[in-house]
Amino acid sequence: MRGRRGLPRPIREQHEQRSLDAAIARTPQPYRLIFLLLRETGMRVGEVLELRWGDVTLEAGREALRVREPKNGLGRTVILGTTATPHTLRGLRATRRALGHTPAEYDILFRSNRGTRVSYDAAHYQWAKLCKVGGLVDTDGTPRYTPHQLRHTRGSELLAQGQRVEIVQRVLGHRDIRSTLGYAELQEAQVRAALERPMPR
Repeated sequence: MRGRRGLPRPIREQHEQRSLDAAIARTPQPYRLIFLLLRETGMRVGEVLELRWGDVTLEAGREALRVREPKNGLGRTVILGTTATPHTLRGLRATRRALGHTPAEYDILFRSNRGTRVSYDAAHYQWAKLCKVGGLVDTDGTPRYTPHQLRHTRGSELLAQGQRVEIVQRVLGHRDIRSTLGYAELQEAQVRAALERPMPR
């Protein structure tokens, strides 16, 4: 029998989420927008770094991103909106305006100072700096969280808001709904912990 997958590990503490969001807002571009995308859409790091301008739709009412080669091999559309992903939308539109021209569809969205695609290592280096700024490091200076945990955090937030599991599956791009159900199990664990917590007398 296959072993049970580990449960997602979201950033649970509200004050740490606020510290993270404040640190993201102070991060220089293009990394600020990269981390905003991870935070608000639940996309994987590799999916974000592979985005090209041809994958971006910013027409009002149709805002979305196309993920061409996700981890599970199934392309998908990531829906953007003024309520669900407000900072991402503003960041994408500002980045488009700053170009001063219409980019080619094959142009990489996130470029380094050398003009090449932002690498996975560079994103993780900037993430470590962000965590230090936000005070989200352990005593040895190691980041307390990974960029992938932003994906876990988003999935858990959506379920906590009452979104159907099928919607969260679509948002996160899970091929197998059992992957998404792990987030639901986490919510049940949180409910149980809350109910079993001693009440003040």
